[in-house]
Amino acid sequence: MPSKLTTGPDRLQLQRTTGRGLRPGERVEIISAGLVPADSEVADALGVEEGAPVIRRRRRYLDDDGVIALSTSWLPGELAEAAPELLITGPLPKMTFGLIEDRTGRRAVKRRDSVSIEELPQDMAPFLEVAPGTPVLRMANHYWDQNGQITEYARDYMGPGRVLAAKYDLQ
Repeated sequence: MPSKLTTGPDRLQLQRTTGRGLRPGERVEIISAGLVPADSEVADALGVEEGAPVIRRRRRYLDDDGVIALSTSWLPGELAEAAPELLITGPLPKMTFGLIEDRTGRRAVKRRDSVSIEELPQDMAPFLEVAPGTPVLRMANHYWDQNGQITEYARDYMGPGRVLAAKYDLQ
């Protein structure tokens, strides 16, 4: 049976219910963190000008079965003043969501997920340990705070051999 996939929204829920954004047996490697100029996709997602400084954090989630996902988050650059840890290559005890909420009071209350199958870009392939151009599941997440302002845009490339499953209470 393929291994379960833990998505960004799953991690937010885990953080809020358990105080930890990882499932038992999972670990995270922070690949990079810092301010970068927003490309057109990120600028559009965050509602900023192309080229504006935005925070980018890239991390790889792993478990005993291998790579779960390569996740990149972009956040408005002004959040670096309230939470300079976002610019440091190291784990955040409460993930980006918890840190932003603690420092600014901005709580992620709404999200939109987009899922597609895409060819893995060459620069992402080494992190997923598959060949460039391999079709992979890509999930993009937009998060908004209680004031309707975007707090984070994330793009995840899912590791091979994973199952995306969701359970909902319909009552």
